[in-house]
Amino acid sequence: MDVALLRTLVLNLGSSSQKSRVYEFEGPPESNPPPPVWERNLEWGEAPGSHGAAVAQILEHVPSPRTIDVVGHRVVHGGPNYDDPVCITETVKAEIARVAEYAPLHNRAALDGIAAVERLLGPVPQVAVFDTAFHRHLPLAAAVYPGPYDWFRTGIRRYGFHGINHQYCAERVAARLGAEGSRRVVVCHLGNGCSLAAIRDGTSIDTTMGFTPVDGLMMGTRSGSIDPGILTYLLRRSSLDASQLDVVLNTQSGLLGVSGVSGDMRRVLAARRAGHEQATLAFDIYVHRLRAGIASMTASLGGLDALVFTAGVGEHAAEVRAAACAGLAHLGVELDHEQNAASPADAEIQSTASRVRVLIIRAEEDWMIAKACWRVLGGRGKEEA
Repeated sequence: MDVALLRTLVLNLGSSSQKSRVYEFEGPPESNPPPPVWERNLEWGEAPGSHGAAVAQILEHVPSPRTIDVVGHRVVHGGPNYDDPVCITETVKAEIARVAEYAPLHNRAALDGIAAVERLLGPVPQVAVFDTAFHRHLPLAAAVYPGPYDWFRTGIRRYGFHGINHQYCAERVAARLGAEGSRRVVVCHLGNGCSLAAIRDGTSIDTTMGFTPVDGLMMGTRSGSIDPGILTYLLRRSSLDASQLDVVLNTQSGLLGVSGVSGDMRRVLAARRAGHEQATLAFDIYVHRLRAGIASMTASLGGLDALVFTAGVGEHAAEVRAAACAGLAHLGVELDHEQNAASPADAEIQSTASRVRVLIIRAEEDWMIAKACWRVLGGRGKEEA
């Protein structure tokens, strides 16, 4: 496929929203993200609604949809077989469906979106960009669970997620701080879904999410890591079955489950300021687990050169950043509190005494997906398209 202008629609399904952008390329993408030529966001609260319906609604508003050259999709789980962006074929769709049970809130929704594009735009090329791909080089000690080794043989392992944005942040830190300043980086992707990544010399070597996106940090509506014995206890002693437990862990836990207020950090913070006890407890648990996770990632790296906050909570919740960093002074982390309170985009917020650079980096998953589409269709992957 040889195109003078590649007009790319990006569909980015998150835990609580559908982000959509249109980018145009006349040559290789620049390193700095340009503004999209069109964008639209749909939010649906605590859990995804009908992704197919959302995509249909979005396509009604895309200017000249029939001139779209390629559609890029964020696909959360690539399973063991997909490490790189690929053109979507029947084989690719079958694999996305096969591993949907690993990420039930996301992969099936992505398939609904792919089907909606096929139905409404016809045979336009579509590209899947996998959130698990950046973590494909995890050392076995980080990737393999301490159960029977047959688990690993059958694909049960730590995959990691949010890799599209973790990779983007790693690239931005390297561009800003140079090779020495970016050797050991911890990225805190804090949105409705949350994860940390330990990145050494641009490569992910550890991360908090695992076999599914439920693992790791406390999130908006997801529990994060809990004692697995709780689950077997509930299966034995309650009327819940496996599917119902899945719903509880994914949509009724985390900030929402503890606070009883919301899975949205903004509402939890507001309730905390008003003296709401459960909201205060939810915030305290969130920060406790975030600090512990950062320290764990630092141990994997053998030190820390840069700490990054990104995604909705990471970029905008100064109280979360301040509370997290207040417990990391022993690692050399110290904030400039005025800078932190201002929440500047793509800027450093550490104090002059801090031994660790602390940055806020705006999440740019959409731009990374668009660049991947160019590589697959317009660049090095042109001959396969």
